[in-house]
Amino acid sequence: MIKKRAFVFLILTILAASFVFAQSNDTTIQSGVSDTDFLNKAYQCLTSQVDKKSPSEISLHEAIFASLALGSNSKLTSVIESKAITGNHWAQSTGDDIKDTARVLLTYKRIGRTTSSIEDWLSTKSIPASDLIWYLQIDIPNRIQSSCKINTNEEKTITINEDMTLSGNPGACFSISSSGFWLRVNNNCIDKNISVSCDQDFVTNLLYQRTSASTIFVSPATHSASALGTTKESINSKCLSTTNACNYEGTLWAALALDNAGKDVSAYLPYLLALSEANLKYLPSAFLHKITQGSDQYSALVQSQQQGKYWQAPTTTYNRYYDSALAMLSLQSTSAVELTNSQEYFKSITTPEGCWNNNDLRDTGFLLYAGWPRSASPPSGGGSSDTCASKGYSCISSLFACTELNGTVLDFDCPSSGICCSESPQVQSCSAQNGKLCLSTQSCSGTEVPSTDGSCCLATCEDLPAANVCEQAGGSCYSSCQDNEEQTSDACDDTSEVCCIPKSSTDSGGSSLWVWIIILIILIALVVLGIIYRHKLRLMLFKSRSKNQGAPYPGTFPPRGPPPAMRSIPPGMMRRPMPTMQQQPPPRRPAQSMSREDKEMEDTIKKLKDMSG
Repeated sequence: MIKKRAFVFLILTILAASFVFAQSNDTTIQSGVSDTDFLNKAYQCLTSQVDKKSPSEISLHEAIFASLALGSNSKLTSVIESKAITGNHWAQSTGDDIKDTARVLLTYKRIGRTTSSIEDWLSTKSIPASDLIWYLQIDIPNRIQSSCKINTNEEKTITINEDMTLSGNPGACFSISSSGFWLRVNNNCIDKNISVSCDQDFVTNLLYQRTSASTIFVSPATHSASALGTTKESINSKCLSTTNACNYEGTLWAALALDNAGKDVSAYLPYLLALSEANLKYLPSAFLHKITQGSDQYSALVQSQQQGKYWQAPTTTYNRYYDSALAMLSLQSTSAVELTNSQEYFKSITTPEGCWNNNDLRDTGFLLYAGWPRSASPPSGGGSSDTCASKGYSCISSLFACTELNGTVLDFDCPSSGICCSESPQVQSCSAQNGKLCLSTQSCSGTEVPSTDGSCCLATCEDLPAANVCEQAGGSCYSSCQDNEEQTSDACDDTSEVCCIPKSSTDSGGSSLWVWIIILIILIALVVLGIIYRHKLRLMLFKSRSKNQGAPYPGTFPPRGPPPAMRSIPPGMMRRPMPTMQQQPPPRRPAQSMSREDKEMEDTIKKLKDMSG
């Protein structure tokens, strides 16, 4: 009997294990979402969020960023048109004219609408950039003393000594800098052309810095001439504004949109570069790297990624969804591992519907446009349209970057805001650039540059500081958690922040699965116990019924008077003798063969197999 019970328990254990394994495999298959399924769900979520709202419920910013992701959409286009102030410029809030108009320009170029009037309006808002100090640098490659003539409206002569310091009277437009190596351009001559001629071979270029800042920026344009030749320099530094003060964020967006529209934006770069450190809340490195593809801006951008997952600018005006979208937009044409890591992170924190940040239209649209762009006008009829890649050309970040490569902009489709260029940037491997690939637990102590292997460190890879308790637990510290995240009790370094972890649909499904598995195992155990102890249970049930039948009916009392055998018989009635009752043994049930019990057990096991299957 013991062996039989052991055999039954072994069979049931195997069945339960098979059931768990099968369900685990099913869960793995269901939770493993392909990139195609993820994208389809995300774009469908954005589309459904647009469909369920009336035009009056959609803001200008929501319409802009949803259109950037989805392309032409009649409802979104009508919202943008209805929000126009004069037909060629927009502003959702006071002071946002430059920024919002530039965003609409980017959107209209994306969906193929005419943008000339918008470009013209932006150009009328260009003013000379303030808060910049400009210098003229004259270099003598032979390192010998030279005499140079400088001409604006008047000609002046200065001497360049062997140690490259300057002496002499530079005139009213210039003054010798405190270092002695440069000529500072006075504000009253910023808009004048400068001619230089020296009696030795020479090179000239312009330098600039922000007022009350120490960082010196070098203009990319450099001019050289032989002895007694002439070079010309001109300061072209602009910003955009609807007032007398430069609008930094607006100029960032305008430079990006105008560059995408094929306009020269080099005049805005000195202002944007020089004031970038004072405007970190707008994540300027993302805009500037997108336009210039400069290694310094690339390094600043990738090093500002937090926890290897997302971007969130210090004291940001927006949030990590918006800031991360900016960064991913800038890194689209690179093989940066930071881009891949951020994409994987945001794939893990979508809402159940497939969007982000509580199904927010702006943030979802911006993330899709930046991280997973689709063609704005897919080919009809199943055919394939000519794209930049299919024609053998390269999609690069900007017109400025294409011009730097001496390339020509071609009219072929590129995803998102890319430019189709006839020339391709030559990206080398990290080892060819004498750099190192830092581990995920390390950071670069200096400049990082793009490479075919990913972000390449040209300095030293240093170990990251120890993660806080929240990060060690797999969470991230924010001011508050979103609906698709849950708050934990893990501590953050900043006591004003809370620890948030993504809500995982896989985990909740797994927990639910285990609940059902446990219930099934309990039911199986009860069935097994019922089979093993069925005779005892039957006997207990029989005794319980017999006891209930022999007991007096609740609420009654035995009849009064003498017992029936002692009662007197009424006159005239004869006692009739009762036949003697011979006690008969209870009927015996036919013995059941062991083969029948085995058959019952086999039937039970078969039913359990059917249940688990």
